[in-house]
Amino acid sequence: MSTLLAPLTEDAPCVAVYRELRDGVSRASAQIGYGYNLFPTAPATHRFLHRALAECARTGRLHEYGTPADERDRALAATLAGAYLGVELEGEQVVFTSGATEGIGLVTRWLAACDAGLVLPAPCYYAFEQTPRRWGGTVLGRYRHDGAVHATGESASHTALVEIFPNGVTGTLYTPTPLTADFRVFDIVFLAGGTGPSPHQVTDRVRTTLSGQMADTAVLMTPSKDLCIPGIRPGLLISGHASLLDAVRDDLFDRTASASPLTGQVVLLYLTVLLLAEAAHDRNPAAFTRRYRWIAQQYAHHRVLTVPSETDCRAIVEHLDAMSAHFAHGFDLLTEHAGDLLETGAHLRPVSGYSLLPRLVADLDHCDEAVAWVNSVGRQFDLKLNCHLLFGGTKESWQHLYPGPPRIRVNVSVPHKDLLSALGLLRKAHRGVVLPAPRKEAA
Repeated sequence: MSTLLAPLTEDAPCVAVYRELRDGVSRASAQIGYGYNLFPTAPATHRFLHRALAECARTGRLHEYGTPADERDRALAATLAGAYLGVELEGEQVVFTSGATEGIGLVTRWLAACDAGLVLPAPCYYAFEQTPRRWGGTVLGRYRHDGAVHATGESASHTALVEIFPNGVTGTLYTPTPLTADFRVFDIVFLAGGTGPSPHQVTDRVRTTLSGQMADTAVLMTPSKDLCIPGIRPGLLISGHASLLDAVRDDLFDRTASASPLTGQVVLLYLTVLLLAEAAHDRNPAAFTRRYRWIAQQYAHHRVLTVPSETDCRAIVEHLDAMSAHFAHGFDLLTEHAGDLLETGAHLRPVSGYSLLPRLVADLDHCDEAVAWVNSVGRQFDLKLNCHLLFGGTKESWQHLYPGPPRIRVNVSVPHKDLLSALGLLRKAHRGVVLPAPRKEAA
């Protein structure tokens, strides 16, 4: 009997680089570029989760694959998301997912089947590169912050443009590429954590870009980062494209299950908080209560039982404002203490969220040198660094779009003492790391 062997799918270059960077590095190492929010979860969010879980247990949703309550949650999510995004939505256009990563997989798998090649921002989340590779999809090009595109030379029947608001690694809003696309994917990464005179500029850009249209469009959202609950992994996929929605429903049917009922409850809390955060920053002090009453009416209309109280919503919004202030102070500390290590300047301040990608002060202009340096820092100083090469693209595209020294991700959501401690460790590594001798080719 012959042995069945599945054909191996080669890793995306960014995943292959990850393995090189972490080779021989202790899993217990310190880190300066975490990929999740380390700010504490709001106590009011915890209270809501307890209530929602208890209600799901009381009504039997925890021992059923699906109930009519799922449909009511989706209908309410369509109402709230539509109000927030400025589009008309129906419940059938909303799908709850296990985080945005599952949504990325569902959308890019469908695009691969449609022979729609991707144009991706650089940097981007690895799933935009890895999932198409697994399903025979194509990456047509990658673009940087000013919209300039580096083409891969590949071809496809259609073009799908991916835009991320704001970029999940740099925390900035990109200049759109002039490219005409057949399909658009909008990944809305951070909406809380904005500072300055325009804390909702990401929301404003999303609404302007959507222009009230959902045809030939997919929108991905996740509460995980903003609400500091990455372990629950709630996600939201919205689209007005019938073929994509059919494919997504087929995928859910294949798995004979729906998302956890708690996922929908967390998504609804998130949409509620986003709508109220805008109202909280309105000049009219009555705006918050007026909007809350409208939201409560929508919960009642759709017969969704777990309604977050106005008091809890105010507490969560205030917690998000405190989180924004924490991020801002972390950025200021970085600017004050890292000038000899990392690029600094106001242009690096995230418009929302906790992530930025400054250049490293080091004479390492070639990608292979950067990989060796980061790996040596990890091995010798127990410090994990997440350099730009982890976040999509290829060494060729990075060299073309962002030539010069490597960039490393910095997360300003960590406790400020931990940020300063990690910078101290980076300073020691910066001065004392010993690079491995170049490998000699076999004769």
